Amino acid sequence: MFALLDDQRFIISRDIPTEIGLLFVAVAVIALGFVIWGYRTEGTRGENILRSTAAVLCGLGLTVAGYIAWKALIVEEPFQCAGGGGGCALVEKSKYARFLGIHMSIWGLIGYTTILGATIWKGDNARLAAFGLSLFGFAVSLVLRYLELWQIHAACQWCWASAVLMTLLFVVNTCRLVKYYGTGDEAR
Repeated sequence: MFALLDDQRFIISRDIPTEIGLLFVAVAVIALGFVIWGYRTEGTRGENILRSTAAVLCGLGLTVAGYIAWKALIVEEPFQCAGGGGGCALVEKSKYARFLGIHMSIWGLIGYTTILGATIWKGDNARLAAFGLSLFGFAVSLVLRYLELWQIHAACQWCWASAVLMTLLFVVNTCRLVKYYGTGDEAR
């Protein structure tokens, strides 16, 4: 079974250097530490920890999507991967870089902004909205990673960074929904 994934593992190891991968892992471990802390802390303080963690992740996501949008749409320079490799340029040149004629980075900016809005907003509706939006973003990230590995045969470090952030947002907002749904506008 694992032999079937040899090509995809090669693509990831070729296009995402170990240092960048370790940075992804470090961000994930730190974020998950805050998620555990927020989930285990009772009351308003616990939800505020989760909301703050989500806000920081949204800020990082906006930074990544904003950089991609700036580089691809404003500067129009060849897209470069942070740690070397050519995966970013291949992904940027692919037909999957746009959806409905709009660059994927713009969709990312819209997604992170709406999740941030739902994170700032309080109450059960906000928890449901943040969960639903981050679930949708997570699903889109999975589809895009599939397209990179099986259709484009390249991995963009910036796109993978966004996928890691969206996955972490899904985890944070799931915990926020599970722990604090039904507590009203303020967690008790």
